[in-house]
Amino acid sequence: MEKLESKVKNAIDKYGLINKNERVLVGLSGGADSVALLHVLLKIAPERGFELCAAHLNHGIRGAEAYHDQRFAEELCGRLGVPLVCEGLDIPGIARAEGKTLEQAAREKRYEFFHRAAKELGADKIAVAHHMDDQAESIMLHLIRGSGLKGLMGMEPAYGNIIRPLLWARRREIEEYAADNGLSYCNDSTNLERDASRNRIRLDLIPYIQDNLNPCFVEGLCSMGELLRQDEEYLDGLARNALRDAKTEEGYDRAKLAALPLPLKSRAIRIAVFEAGATADVERCHIERIMDMLTAKTGAHADIPHISAWVSYGSICFGIRQNANEVDVPFNIEGKTRFAGGFFFAEAVEGGIIKNNTVAYIDRDKLPAGLRVRTRRDGDRFQLIGSGGRKKLKDFFIDRKVPRDQRNMPILFSGSDALFIPGYGISDKVKVDENTKRVLRVTYVAEQ
Repeated sequence: MEKLESKVKNAIDKYGLINKNERVLVGLSGGADSVALLHVLLKIAPERGFELCAAHLNHGIRGAEAYHDQRFAEELCGRLGVPLVCEGLDIPGIARAEGKTLEQAAREKRYEFFHRAAKELGADKIAVAHHMDDQAESIMLHLIRGSGLKGLMGMEPAYGNIIRPLLWARRREIEEYAADNGLSYCNDSTNLERDASRNRIRLDLIPYIQDNLNPCFVEGLCSMGELLRQDEEYLDGLARNALRDAKTEEGYDRAKLAALPLPLKSRAIRIAVFEAGATADVERCHIERIMDMLTAKTGAHADIPHISAWVSYGSICFGIRQNANEVDVPFNIEGKTRFAGGFFFAEAVEGGIIKNNTVAYIDRDKLPAGLRVRTRRDGDRFQLIGSGGRKKLKDFFIDRKVPRDQRNMPILFSGSDALFIPGYGISDKVKVDENTKRVLRVTYVAEQ
C-alpha cells in the first residue's frame, strides 16, 4: 500500500495544492485525521518550502470534552512550534437563531472561522482533513437527496483557498499512520450518534454495502466521483462559453440561453446565479424556475436565495434588486432640489443647446406652480418634445424598452404630467420656442 506521506505529496503535485513559499493553515480539530494531516505536512514542509500554522474551533457542542480538545490542540501546537489560533462559538445557539441544523451551522461557522484565522496568521491556503471515507459519505448523501452531477462528484481537491491533501487516503490508513508515528489524538463522541444523516451513512449504510454487496465500495464510489468530475469540467467549460456568448449590457440574451441543450442551459443558469452572488442554498427547483423565465414576458421575476432574477425584454438579469426609495419633494425653481441619490439644479440662463438628456432647457413662463420631484405613479403621463401626443408614462417606458428596475428615477412633475425625465427628455408643454423670454436650465446630478 502506498504510504500516506507519498499520497499527500502526489496530491499536492497533481492538483497544485501547495506552492513554494506559501503558508498553510491546518484546520486542527484534534481528531486523528487533522493530527495526521498536520504531522505529515510538517514532515514534507522543509523539502517543499512552505510554512504551517493551525486553527481550532470550539463549537460549544460537547461541553467539557470540547474544552479538552482545545487544550490538546494548544499543547500539540506548542510542542511542535506551530502558530495556533483558537476561537469558541455557541453553535447550538447560532443554529436555533438562524433556523439551521446543527450540522449545517457548524460547517458554515467553521469555514468562516478558518478564513478569519487564515487572514490573522497570513496563510495562503487552508488545509482540511477530509479523506476518502468522508468523500464516499458525501457522495452517498448527495445521491440520497437526488443531487445532479456536481453533487455526485463529491468534494473537490481544491476550492478557492481550501485544499484537501488527504482525499485519496482511507480512514484506516490515517489511523495506522498515527499509530506508527506514536501520535495521540482526540475522539469525538458525536461521531457515534445516529441523529445526523451523515453518521447513519457512515455507521450503518456503507458498512452494510461493504459487507454484503461490494467490499471495495468506498474506492469504487470515489473513483466514480473522479470520472464524473472530468465530465462536469468539460460540460462546465461549454456552459461558460455559451454564457459568455449570451452576455448583454443588462444581463444575458434569453433567446440564446433558451436554445441551449438542457445540460448546458441548466449549468449556464447556475453559473450566472453563482456569479450574481447566490453561492449557497440554490436548489434544482430554483434553476428550473429561472429556465422557465427564459420564455416569459417582460417583467417576470423570481426571488431565489440571496438574489433575484428578472426578465427585461430580450434579456434575463440577475442580481440584488433594489427598490428605489420613494421620492416626493417640492421643486425649487432656483438652486438645488435634493433627494435620496442626487439633486436637480435649476438656474436662469440666456439660452442653450441640449447636449445630453440629463440637462433640460425649459420655458420658465410655461411652468405652473406646485411643481414636485417624485418617482412615478399609476396614471402619470408624458408627452415627449416633438412626439405626436401624450401617453401613459408606463407605455412610454415600455416603448423605449426601459428596464423595469430602472424606471423609478426622480422626475419633474406638474400634477400627473411628467415635465422632465432625466435621460429621456422634456415635455412638449414646456419646450423653448421663438416666443420664449425666460429660460430655466435644469440639470440632474446623481450622487454616488
